[in-house]
Amino acid sequence: MKLTKLFITGFFLCSLNGLAAQSITVEDLINTWDNMTTMVIETAKKMPAENYDFRPNKDIRNFGEQMNHITRSNIGLGYMVFGKMPNFPFNKNKPPKEKEGVIELLENSFAFFKEQLQQFNNTELEKEIKWGNPRNPRTVTKLQGLLMIYSHMQLEYGKITVYARSKGIAPEPSSGWSF
Repeated sequence: MKLTKLFITGFFLCSLNGLAAQSITVEDLINTWDNMTTMVIETAKKMPAENYDFRPNKDIRNFGEQMNHITRSNIGLGYMVFGKMPNFPFNKNKPPKEKEGVIELLENSFAFFKEQLQQFNNTELEKEIKWGNPRNPRTVTKLQGLLMIYSHMQLEYGKITVYARSKGIAPEPSSGWSF
């Protein structure tokens, strides 16, 4: 009987090893960023140029403004994690309004973000950064900051699917984490 209990206890303890928390790696983050890049940019490309000033109601951004918001987020939130601004020209107070300019800037912001992420290693994700309002920031890890950015991107993508579907356009399939 004691041997059976010992065996069961040993088996149980060994099985717990497989339940240890999985880590999110830089590779996971890059693959997921690629997925989100595709779904956002391809949906932006599908929207006809004449619909870039479309807004579902008067109280929210038009489609072009929504795309520019994503660009600003990639740059501004990315700055909090990476500590770098992109080399391409960007005036947040006077963003492009035409489809070509909006998409070019959007593509540049996604590419810049990925380039910064590719310079990380997994231990970089554990480093602490200041996050949020500069006058009253909180301390988070770089991974936590990236997870908040990814969450924000999924939220914004949900919004642009509404714009696209309101105009009879099928957005790119939603995609995110790929483990």
